[in-house]
Amino acid sequence: MTLLKVNNVSVRFGGLQALSEVNIDVDSGYVTGLIGPNGAGKTTLFNVITGLQTPTTGEIVLDGEDITISKPHKRARSGIGRTFQRLETFGSLSARDNVLVGAEMRRSWSRERFDPREFTNELIERVGLSEVADEIVDTLPTGTARLVEVARALASKPKVLLLDEPSSGLTASETTELTKLLREISSSGVGVLLVEHDMSFVMGTCERLHVLDFGRIIATGTPKEVQSNSQVRAAYLGGGDEAPVAKARELSTRKETSVAKRVSADNESDSSPAALSLQAVDAAYGLINVLSGVNLEVQRGQVFALLGPNGAGKSTTLKVASGQLKATAGKFEIDGVDVIGRSADWMARNGVCLVPEGRGVFPNLTIIENLRMATFSGTSYSDLVEAAFTRFPQLKERSKQIAGTLSGGEQQMLAMARALATSPKILLLDELSMGLAPLIVEELYEVVRGIADDDVSIIIVEQFAHEILTVADTAAIMLHGRIEFTGTPEEVGAALEQAYLGGSVNGAKP
Repeated sequence: MTLLKVNNVSVRFGGLQALSEVNIDVDSGYVTGLIGPNGAGKTTLFNVITGLQTPTTGEIVLDGEDITISKPHKRARSGIGRTFQRLETFGSLSARDNVLVGAEMRRSWSRERFDPREFTNELIERVGLSEVADEIVDTLPTGTARLVEVARALASKPKVLLLDEPSSGLTASETTELTKLLREISSSGVGVLLVEHDMSFVMGTCERLHVLDFGRIIATGTPKEVQSNSQVRAAYLGGGDEAPVAKARELSTRKETSVAKRVSADNESDSSPAALSLQAVDAAYGLINVLSGVNLEVQRGQVFALLGPNGAGKSTTLKVASGQLKATAGKFEIDGVDVIGRSADWMARNGVCLVPEGRGVFPNLTIIENLRMATFSGTSYSDLVEAAFTRFPQLKERSKQIAGTLSGGEQQMLAMARALATSPKILLLDELSMGLAPLIVEELYEVVRGIADDDVSIIIVEQFAHEILTVADTAAIMLHGRIEFTGTPEEVGAALEQAYLGGSVNGAKP
């Protein structure tokens, strides 16, 4: 029986079409997955279902009742329970009291007669929290705290349970136990809708999947059907039907020439230290461990492509490399010098420059004014502008235009031009291609290759592999906070489909 129906839902934010005529069903007794690359619209759809976002068009039907205009608390009382990607527990309360809050609330607005404490104890045992029931939640491991959130959501006795990244921060054994729990919950008649980036977890837990890309449903089916769908592969890997491994061969001759040019006759580069080296690095946000034993090495003038699905830990790796986040363990060296614990300011002044996801331009300033902001590095204004306009002639034509009115590609060019004004030794680029047309992406990657040929070491983080493998010297696949595979662009391209849509890499060589 279908418990939740999303019918032709569209959402527009100004000129941005976030969702377009989305249709999905969540059936009783099944775990249904909602997957898609970063920015596909999954969180927006969750917000529409729970009433946090009003759809432009379409309707939400819960157990035969139209709840499209119902307030969020009304939907919760009608039978929609939810957990969040970021833990939303009462950290100063025990696990038992967190669940008891949900049970007490259920009794306060429902007409049911039941003992909230007895019901809480049943839920505590059901999700496997008996041993830590009286522990303060803030002292619990991330995976255990997520189970507390699931138990509290179940305390409202939902008809449909929405779970946003429930496996984030869980160990392999905790993930296995979560799979068992979700199947047990669904077998009791509850419909479960799961948003998740851990593909091994998704494929092993869900009976049916909906795939979102750019706000549209591009595929619906069993895990096996979705994995074999050409549109899904293109959405996760980038590009069209052309395989990443084929694209990786496209510029191999030119890359070999540029590499040979950088290596001196006496092979000085073989004996010199790596431009940047991470060795067995761990990093965490509070109690949530994000990176585990990361090993990464970038040589002078090399383009290193760090690939992986959303949530793998790629951006966190760049934050460690730029000094924004301190590693909790491991070794971090630049040109052979230990820099672990150094501030972001120190890193920037010593040649490490990060272009963050989302470009990071000053939207209310003109192109010229944005460039002027980079003169703090000591570069003269005239030299800075000349270099920027030589590398990006499109910016010269619009030099007095407000940056916020530029196209996405032009904003990315401006962000890169401003970064290069600091004469970096190491350039960190986060999701350069996000939201850009393929022709613009190809043009930007040509610029990246030219920057590396000028002896700048580059780490570029991407979710999509279609173009970046054509300019990379070395590439790696990151999954679950670990580097699972490192090799040539051709080797990595051949392993990507299994990594993105299967959640693992066989024969990995970290």
